[in-house]
Amino acid sequence: MKIGIPRALQYFFYEDLWLNFFKNIGIETIVSPTTNKEIVKKGVANSIDEACFSSKIFIGHVEYLLDKCDMIFVPRIENSAVREEYCTRIFGLYDLVRNTFPDAKILNAEVNYLYRKRESNAFVKIGEALGKTKEESLEAYQNASSTAESIKAAKILKQEELLKGDGIKILIFSHAYNTYDACIGKEITDYFNKNDIKIAYADLVDEKEAQALTKEAYGKRVYWKVSAQLIGGIEKYRDSVDGIVLISTFPCGPDSIFNELLIRMIKDKPILSLVIDELDASAGIQTRLESFTDIIMARRLSQRTPSKHVRNRR
Repeated sequence: MKIGIPRALQYFFYEDLWLNFFKNIGIETIVSPTTNKEIVKKGVANSIDEACFSSKIFIGHVEYLLDKCDMIFVPRIENSAVREEYCTRIFGLYDLVRNTFPDAKILNAEVNYLYRKRESNAFVKIGEALGKTKEESLEAYQNASSTAESIKAAKILKQEELLKGDGIKILIFSHAYNTYDACIGKEITDYFNKNDIKIAYADLVDEKEAQALTKEAYGKRVYWKVSAQLIGGIEKYRDSVDGIVLISTFPCGPDSIFNELLIRMIKDKPILSLVIDELDASAGIQTRLESFTDIIMARRLSQRTPSKHVRNRR
């Protein structure tokens, strides 16, 4: 038995949990490769025009896996708690894949706290579907969950130490599936790395801390789970960075709201908003990144250089 996992959308939220769970129950997994032009081409060809670029990429990864595994793992994750909803594109993935590839064998489980379908129960059902007992599956899930939490905590600690150092620092505000995808966020992060600009990520924040920061800044709970966490990340790190980059894919509904909200509310930092789709050219993105970097460097220089009035008094 070999389980295929598309390297897109939910994968970037749950990578450590999923891979360690299947490892713990002794099931081999194959993860599709980093996004490339061929995967994008397949995804676009099998998607409606109105779908966001991120979901088109997901479909391309599913098609890549069709003849390379026994089953493809596509869970239906609607929320992680009451009033902590994921985007409809995400919790509709099972239906999308089922209708796009009707002959595909899909390993599915549902997480929906409104109907008391907890994450732990979903993984127990996955294990049982693969021939494991309830006890084996639950233990495998608990160990995988603990491992995933430890890995994230280590990444958060490393980022906090990074932000204490000198040099230009920018914060990426974006869904993980955009930030870390080779055809969406990688070109942007590669640019900053080549120019010795330190990068922090708004998604690297403790969930409970993020919820408290978001509530404190905006007065109430944000409906979309990932957006709420990212806003909490901005509130935590904004004073430690020189600028903020917003990355989204066209036509994401939640991002179109929250990106505009942040641009209107944050006045003390340069903000660059990049909306990516399958038609974007690298040259245009590169030019905007260069202009954004020039603005940040000019601001830092002006903050270090005394004004003319002060110099004259001296």
